[in-house]
Amino acid sequence: MSHTVARAIAAVARLSTSVMKPYRRRITRALVCQQMAQQVAVGHNGHTLLFQATTARSLHDVLTLGRGEPETVAWLDGLEPGMLWDVGANVGLYSLYAACTRGCGVVAFEPSAASFAALAKNVEINGASDRISIYCMALGDRTHLDSLWMACSDAGHSMHRIGEADGRAFRQSIPVFSADDLVRTFDVPRPRYLKIDVDGPELAVLRGMTETLSGVDSVLVEAETEQAEQAISAALLPLGFRRNEELHAGRSRNIVFDRRAG
Repeated sequence: MSHTVARAIAAVARLSTSVMKPYRRRITRALVCQQMAQQVAVGHNGHTLLFQATTARSLHDVLTLGRGEPETVAWLDGLEPGMLWDVGANVGLYSLYAACTRGCGVVAFEPSAASFAALAKNVEINGASDRISIYCMALGDRTHLDSLWMACSDAGHSMHRIGEADGRAFRQSIPVFSADDLVRTFDVPRPRYLKIDVDGPELAVLRGMTETLSGVDSVLVEAETEQAEQAISAALLPLGFRRNEELHAGRSRNIVFDRRAG
């Protein structure tokens, strides 16, 4: 039904501007798109966040805040103020939640150009640029230039791949940094908390932050498969982290690791 109505509205816009001269027609249709971009207010736990939606997919996670990934929100709700790195920030839902409701400083990484643009706009309309630093790049196990392959480059889409097309048609060139190189080269604030959701190469991100992890108290990381979960656990447990079984509890692919006391 939603697709049908959307197509009908678009057809009306095309028809009503068809009598205009080409330049004016194109400008008018662009203005219609601008006017139709909606700003959505999302409330949770007594806080309200604003998001500008240019695609349906960029609204998907926003509209399910607290329901789509309850363990992520529960983890964020338990954080004290401190620096959070959001690796794979998408349009900024959890970066904004951490900054605006938990008092955290945030460094957000999002390599997709369209999602990064949406992230920047969402930070702007929430007045959070003093608390959130955003970078259009990926993190990995080494510093290099690579390709981000996407089935769809629209804002909010996920399941992209770095390095291999794997059936995806569109390629965007991106910089990839190891976290350790990034901190050493640019003195980026080190994280106290780490959230990693990069649709596959989470282990590579962790391998590139051996030094950076030394100051991290808690990590939330997505594991797409049981094999990935075992590999991530094998990387973090020897570094003094333990799984937070209460937050995971088999409900999702997101696993929390807290640093052991003492």
